[in-house]
Amino acid sequence: MSEGQDNGIEQRLRQAYREEQRWYGIRGASRLTLWLIALLAVAFLIDWGLFAKTQMPAVTSLALLVVNVGILIWVYRREWGQYRRRYDSLTTALEVEKRHPELSSLLVSYIELKDEPGLDEGNVSQELIKAMRDQAIEFSRPIDFKDIVDLGQLRNIGAVAALLFVVFSIAGIINREHTGVLFQRLLGQDAEYPTNTVITETSGNLTIRVGGEPVITATVAEDGEIPEDGRLFVKDKNSSESGWKEVPMRRSKNPDNEFSFKLKPIDRDTLFYVRVGDDRSEEYTIEVITSPRIKSVDIALQYPEYMNRDAGTLQDLDDLNLEVPEDTTVKWTISCDTPVSSWEVLVPSDWGEQPAENKPSEAGSEADGDASKVRSIFADLDEAGTTATFEIPIAKALKYSFRWTEKANGFQYEDVQYGVKVTADGLPDVDLIEPREVGYATVGKVVKMQAKGTDDIGLDKAWLVYSLNGADENKVEIFNFEGDTNKTFDYSWKLADNLAELKPDDRVSFAIEVADRHPDRDIHLRRTAPRQLTIVTPEAYLEWYRTEYGSQIEELKRSRNEELAAQEAVTRIQTEEGLKPAQEEDDENE
Repeated sequence: MSEGQDNGIEQRLRQAYREEQRWYGIRGASRLTLWLIALLAVAFLIDWGLFAKTQMPAVTSLALLVVNVGILIWVYRREWGQYRRRYDSLTTALEVEKRHPELSSLLVSYIELKDEPGLDEGNVSQELIKAMRDQAIEFSRPIDFKDIVDLGQLRNIGAVAALLFVVFSIAGIINREHTGVLFQRLLGQDAEYPTNTVITETSGNLTIRVGGEPVITATVAEDGEIPEDGRLFVKDKNSSESGWKEVPMRRSKNPDNEFSFKLKPIDRDTLFYVRVGDDRSEEYTIEVITSPRIKSVDIALQYPEYMNRDAGTLQDLDDLNLEVPEDTTVKWTISCDTPVSSWEVLVPSDWGEQPAENKPSEAGSEADGDASKVRSIFADLDEAGTTATFEIPIAKALKYSFRWTEKANGFQYEDVQYGVKVTADGLPDVDLIEPREVGYATVGKVVKMQAKGTDDIGLDKAWLVYSLNGADENKVEIFNFEGDTNKTFDYSWKLADNLAELKPDDRVSFAIEVADRHPDRDIHLRRTAPRQLTIVTPEAYLEWYRTEYGSQIEELKRSRNEELAAQEAVTRIQTEEGLKPAQEEDDENE
């Protein structure tokens, strides 16, 4: 009887265990199903939102797969795996008493004593075991051990899981193409989601010159849905901002399945994609090719030989605007940051056709002609196409600029305009210091002269230019400046050496003439105002000299008397005002 009763409790506990395991299995499967549906939905939203018209990157696909599998494993272990166990009567009894505390641990105590190892050896009182068994049977008889399972919760979870599974299955069947594409893409296969509107062609990746205004076009299939407008999304490729700027795309009339939009001038790499109807294009790049930029400059100046000046070098970017003496040969060596296939130097079409004016010219002044017309001078390029060399003799002011043909894409760019200001070689200057005035001389007179020559570049020679009684001029070289720019020199002219037949009443006119080192000697001359001597007899000259000398002595005496009178007047005023005369103050200070 007792053995049957023991089997009855054991059987009831086993039934409760099986019911509990079934409950955990259904709950775990339901929650696993809910998570699976949620993860598939999230995967679809990610794929559709980010990669609808592109293949999901392998790394992204793998990462998404790993994350989803990891979540499902975690859900399984948390909601199902940790509850899967072998049957244990004591554990089940604990579950029953947890649900029914009125048993007051009788069931658990009975199970523990029943399975005590020393039971057969008589270590445990049989009467005690029998009493506990009877009490356990008595108190547990009205209890359903299987109620350790919350069937209401089980039904709720199962119903929700079943409902979502049905909804998902129906949605998957209705949109079986989308569903199939999703699983294909998750497995790394190349597939696209079907759309009512199908974009068949776009502008694709573009390469433009800086400041270009690209036209973005999109063509949709004629047999699909064609909306009235489309949307273009653009953003700076290198911008830290994630937002896209949206602009409308116009639908053309012919053909009516094409949409377009002209972007404003852009100067940096740009990303774009097109959305027409429910279809979305891939992301494309507009690569902007910038104008070559000058990195370094080396300008060699070869001055005219007559200047006797060492060659010069300029190496600053600002030196592209420069000033040089006329007839200087300028050689540019310029490097830029972008390889080019050709490098043109643009100069006015009429530049160099007219002679330079004999005066300084402002940089950038244009010769007569149309300033809009230019001609090209092709520079020599190195093998890399980044360094150009060209040489131009500068005779007058010059405007110039550069035109590059970018090597990779053939885009042409023009640089800003630069100028060469020309400093013309000015005329020399000369001053006859002595003698200053017209005078008289005898046939044997030696005329002592002092003259000063100046020039901006360098003086060459000086000549004495003279004539007798207004006849033809004669010229005698009297000094070599040897390139000095500022030089005073003396010269003594013995009249008889050049005018052997002088006689009284002859008139001798003379001047000093200098030339600078400019090759155009006929122009680069300057002469003093002429001086004139009248030839007289020695007696007449002596009389003139005495008269001239006497007048000078009288002028000196008069000046001295005026000075003394002024000093006396000052002394008198000081005395009247009670001031010490200046002389007395000086004496006291001493």
